[in-house]
Amino acid sequence: MNEEIGTLRLGTGDNLHLIVGGEHYRIAEDDLRTLLFRGHPAPVTMTVAEEGPDGVIVTETAIVGHAAMGVTGRAVKIFTRIGHFIVPLVSFRRVVTGEAVSAPLFPLIEEGYP
Repeated sequence: MNEEIGTLRLGTGDNLHLIVGGEHYRIAEDDLRTLLFRGHPAPVTMTVAEEGPDGVIVTETAIVGHAAMGVTGRAVKIFTRIGHFIVPLVSFRRVVTGEAVSAPLFPLIEEGYP
């Protein structure tokens, strides 16, 4: 049984946002084009904020995973530090092009596992 555990949505600057539980990930617009039109993996990033020793909050963008086309070209697989997810390519494209507001992410379970 597939159960939705996260969502994709298009954000400012045509960046794709992945919201999974309390985590917020992003795929940049240029990387989305490379993924969709050339089939190359795209980095999944996250903004990390830390307080420095002098009390100043420092934010950095860190690569925390990647997104890649499935072998058959019908789905996009997203690998992050908290889990692996899959979304049908049709739904992924609809969100990226603005035809849909959001799309569900589903857990990616390897074959042979219950």
